[in-house]
Order: sequence, then structure tokens, then C-alpha cells
Amino acid sequence: MTVTDRYEETLERVDGTSGIPSANLVPEELTKSSMDTGKIIRSGTPTSTYWHFEDFHWRGEFVHTATLPTDQVNSVSQVAVSICELNNDGVPFIGNARLEVHNVAPHNDGRIIVRGQVHWENDLHVRLNYIIVN
Repeated sequence: MTVTDRYEETLERVDGTSGIPSANLVPEELTKSSMDTGKIIRSGTPTSTYWHFEDFHWRGEFVHTATLPTDQVNSVSQVAVSICELNNDGVPFIGNARLEVHNVAPHNDGRIIVRGQVHWENDLHVRLNYIIVN
């Protein structure tokens, strides 16, 4: 990776990693803040945290919808989703298949829509793990 002269003075290698933080290499003209875009930023102390998981069998691309009570999820909920494979006993493990979560969209009616992919030629038993913060 090449670092331009403009950044060389301010960037230092991060100990214990492969190098320089890549976020510092984004040209200024490509960065935007909430003040630049006029978007409303919501932040503060979380008032609730929930977890949820759903198991299913799949291969290829998927769009999965989970529906939770609206007091647990709405369109401004912060939702993180991970995916893992399950063995025959339903225990999470990391196998040879590549599993991906692409997009996560919470809705005001309690739905969370997740797009992802299971890269394997046969259906695999997988789990979506949700952490929801309001």
C-alpha cells in the first residue's frame, strides 16, 4: 500500500496490526459528516438491549425476516446480526463454508430483514444471531 506525501506526516503504524489504519487514507473530498449531509444523528444512552436468534437450513443467497414485538425493535433500533453454522446437535461451529450477512434493515412494525449468503453446494443448518439496542 502506498501512502501519499499528504498523509505520511500524520500516520503511524498501529502496533500489533498489519499497518496503518485505512480510514485515515480516505481522501478528504470523499468524507462527509452529518453537518455536511443535513442528516439527523440520533445518539445517547441505550434504553434497552435485546437478543434473538433464528435457525434454518439454507444454501445460496437469502432474505430472512424476523418479526419481534415493536417495543423491542423499530426503524431506529441499532441491530447487529451475525451468522454461524450449526452442527448436528445444534451447536455453533466454524466449518468450511463461507457465511455472510450483507444487509440488515429494522422496521417500525417489528420486522428485521436480513440479506445474506451461504456459500455451499448443499443446505446447511445456520443460525442468525441478533443484538438489538434502542
